[in-house]
Formats: sequence, C-alpha cells, structure tokens
Amino acid sequence: MTIRDATEADLPAIVAIYNESIPGGMATADLAPVTVESRQAWFRDFDPGRRPCWVAEDEGQVVACVYLRSFYAGRPAYHKTAEISTYIASSHQGQGLGTLLKKKMIAECPRLGIENLLSFYFDHNEASRRVNEKLGFKDAAHLSEIAEVFGEKRGLVIAILRVGSGA
Repeated sequence: MTIRDATEADLPAIVAIYNESIPGGMATADLAPVTVESRQAWFRDFDPGRRPCWVAEDEGQVVACVYLRSFYAGRPAYHKTAEISTYIASSHQGQGLGTLLKKKMIAECPRLGIENLLSFYFDHNEASRRVNEKLGFKDAAHLSEIAEVFGEKRGLVIAILRVGSGA
C-alpha cells in the first residue's frame, strides 16, 4: 500500500470511489453521482503544504483518498481548523485503511498548522463513529434529522480532535 499526494490524473479514480459511496447513504449527502468535470475546481483547491489530498494505492490502483478542507469556507479566524474526509473503495473497506489514513493525516496536522481537526459524519454511520472514537475524536455536536437521504431523515455528528499546541 502506497499513500501519496493525489494528482489531477487521480481525479477519475477519486470520483469513482466517491460515487460508489452515494447509493449506500452512509458517507455523503450527495444523492446523485458527481462528474470528474464538476470536481476539477474542487480538486485544484488542495494544497499539499496546507490542505492536502492523498490517495492510497494498492498494486498501482487508487483504492482510497483522504483530504483536508478548510472549515467554514476558509474564513481567516478558523485557519487552524480543518475538516477531514475519507473515502474508501468498497473492495478495501473493513480492512483498517480508514484508520490508517486518518492516523497519517493526524500526524501531519502540526506541520500543516492545524490544531483542530473536525470529522463530520451521519449519525447512523457506525464505521465512522468507531474509527473516530479509536483515534480520540470527541463528539462536539449532533444535529438530529438535518438531512434527508433517500427518504430517510438523518442526523449529522460533528466530532473534534485537538491536535495542536492546546491538545
């Protein structure tokens, strides 16, 4: 398994993994597949030195990605806070890859200037809850029934991990 900075050539694989997560209604609030074209500007916003996007490759195939996004539209007062997201191909789920990717990104947070790491996940997503608990995230908010995913009301949990000097 190789973990590396994503390149634009990886975008089709990243989009395919993301789209694979949509029908299950567990990992994203998108309800229809996204396109590579619609994600090009999104992808170009990543910065390996501040807000990276990494992919995991298994035998040369991209099987997962993990990335950081600025919190609250990047408003300056939140510059030390980022949101972490992880998407794993179904063929590689349940093998500890999500934990591995999050651990590696957490370890990089001090270098990236991040003190507060947020994880947003649906309240019915037990796999995300378990990974977050294992890594020390604490639930900070629960917004019940804030989303409707394929006809079901779903809540959103916001968990936080203090990774900076105030941790």
